[in-house]
Amino acid sequence: MKPPFTSTLHRSQVVLTMPRLSDQAVIQIHDFLHQALDLFEDHYGEQIEKFYQALTEPSYDGELDLGDSPF
Repeated sequence: MKPPFTSTLHRSQVVLTMPRLSDQAVIQIHDFLHQALDLFEDHYGEQIEKFYQALTEPSYDGELDLGDSPF
């Protein structure tokens, strides 16, 4: 049996013990999760893109603006 899945995201630990499933059940759950994610991205995709785009854009700090300084 595989060890439980462990994630340490956000400094809290999540442990999931995955049950043994038939091949058909695994495929049905897999397909459902993909469909749910597709619907989620269709609805919130623009918002998600804006968020990640803002992370990669250089930030502007007016306090550090040196104006016409040659330095």
